[in-house]
Amino acid sequence: MGVNAPARTVVFHSIRKHDGRSFRTLLSGEYTQMAGRAGRRGLDTVGTVIIMAPDDKVPEEAELRTLITGKATMLESQFRLRYNMIVNLLRVEDLSVEDMLKRSFAELHAQRAMKGHGELLHAGERLLRRITALAAAHAGRPCGCPCGCVFGRPEVEEYYELVVAVQHLTTQVHAAVMQSPGAKQALSPGRVVLLRSLHGVPEPAVVLRMGSAPTPPVGGGRTLLRAPSGDDQGTKQLYVLALHRGAGPEAKMKVPTETATAQQERMKASTMSMGMEMKRKDDLDMGLGKLGRVGSRGVWGTASEPPPAVPLPHYASVGEVGYALLLVPSEDILSITKSKLKVDAGEVLERLDLAAVARTVAGLQRQLDEPLEALSNQELKFNDVDAVEAYQVRQQYLSEMAKFQCHQCPKLPEQYALIAKRRQLAERVRELQYRMSDQALQQMPDYHMRVRVLQEMGYIDDEKVVQMKGRVMCELNSCDELLGSEMIFAGHLTDLCPEEAIALLSALIFQEKTDNEPVLPTKLMEACDKVRHLARACGERQLQCGLEISPEDYCREVLKFGLTEVVYEWAKGTPFADICMLTDVPEGSIVRTIVRLDEMCREVKDAARLMGDSTLFLKMQTASELIKRDIVFSASLYVSKA
Repeated sequence: MGVNAPARTVVFHSIRKHDGRSFRTLLSGEYTQMAGRAGRRGLDTVGTVIIMAPDDKVPEEAELRTLITGKATMLESQFRLRYNMIVNLLRVEDLSVEDMLKRSFAELHAQRAMKGHGELLHAGERLLRRITALAAAHAGRPCGCPCGCVFGRPEVEEYYELVVAVQHLTTQVHAAVMQSPGAKQALSPGRVVLLRSLHGVPEPAVVLRMGSAPTPPVGGGRTLLRAPSGDDQGTKQLYVLALHRGAGPEAKMKVPTETATAQQERMKASTMSMGMEMKRKDDLDMGLGKLGRVGSRGVWGTASEPPPAVPLPHYASVGEVGYALLLVPSEDILSITKSKLKVDAGEVLERLDLAAVARTVAGLQRQLDEPLEALSNQELKFNDVDAVEAYQVRQQYLSEMAKFQCHQCPKLPEQYALIAKRRQLAERVRELQYRMSDQALQQMPDYHMRVRVLQEMGYIDDEKVVQMKGRVMCELNSCDELLGSEMIFAGHLTDLCPEEAIALLSALIFQEKTDNEPVLPTKLMEACDKVRHLARACGERQLQCGLEISPEDYCREVLKFGLTEVVYEWAKGTPFADICMLTDVPEGSIVRTIVRLDEMCREVKDAARLMGDSTLFLKMQTASELIKRDIVFSASLYVSKA
């Protein structure tokens, strides 16, 4: 029991309580709320808090320390939309449901986070207009390439949509493909693959060799004494040489032709670097007793391979054809093709021999004369149903992309980048607009579903104008307003006498559990069965409108007939001591239920006045007079009339 008054001393009989489900230790916030009452302002210099130890079981010091100094429980909003709340707000023009939801505690943190979204949205809209204007200015202009593409044609937009779909499907099938036995065999030096390039456009590439394992994060990750897990194997890297259209991240794309002397000097430096690396590796093996080595080629099969001749990524060109040497994660591979080139990875990657690079680039270009055919799922040897379906759809999209005129256009990355930037910015602007709109409120979906219930049951019309049933619902605040309104309009109270009517209404007020089965007159029992069917119908209607409400659970939640017999006998004049013998419900709960029933009688009277039902009005007036007597309505310690 909480004390809402200051006291000199507060005594805890125990620091454990029963919360309705089980016994547990008091929360820190519960202890603070009670202990904070100790000490009367202006009367006591200190307040005293006493914690008793029942059965000489003294609590542990750590338990008491946590209880006294622990953090208070975080406040959680208990705000819930109710039908009569919605109808009441629809009746007024000064405040909308959306405004009320924004002002609720449930939306406090979300509204605070949106303070800077307005300026960000305006900036995004301005930038989007500039990009759109730039695209419009270039529309219709030839790009200047031999294929005769034109800027701004719808084909590039369609091509972009296919690329996005392919990338999305790649994330779905990546694990199944890369962990398949066929992929591990296929990704050998010389294999031609389709790669997601710097600009996002698929580009052909040739595998040079498998890459090293990803660098472990600082303070954790893989050690020399632990082999990589299966997850690590799924994210392996590859050294590739890819064709590259458009500008790379470096300012200069062309590499000046090396003289023979310069090439020899660079190869010599690379060899010396390799020797130093091998020496450091041998020193490490000596220090660890060679425990850290998993194999002669390392865990990834590349530990003993010499490093690339140049830092990666490396963008350059051979003649007029751009290429890139890259170390890419396997996630960037869009397709493993059946084509294979004869390539000397050492000459290309480790020594950057221009002749070998030129031969490899020329071989890749020859592959583009015909559409690249991908390995099938049977050849890759994976059979997961979902992965196979997604893989086949992805291959179909890749085949469609190869048919576009812009597929081989040298200017495609430029057009693609402009479209991608505009699409991504437009998506970001739409996201900000949604976050700042009323539709982003947490309880808006619940609001729309409840409005649909009200419309289908005749409380409001399609224009959200409140009807007579809605006006009656606004008068009911002591019970479930939907079921209470349906009971009134279904006439379930009309054929009952005042004693039976007030007893039936008690099922809407009483909310506790009891094992006693009430013994009721036949007429009242039939009325209870009708109300049960009505409650189940209301639950089914709400479920049909999208609310996650089980009709059976709804019926059990809003209808509890535990005090129906007690209220019926009380309305007939039975003494309070006698009605207490009819149930195991505590006397305080009986008093509280009857007092709330009197309040509900007033609400039903007001509803009857709106409807013009004088019979129901007089019946509720009589029922109120029958229950308003004796000890139940005596002046209490807390409430009394002047």
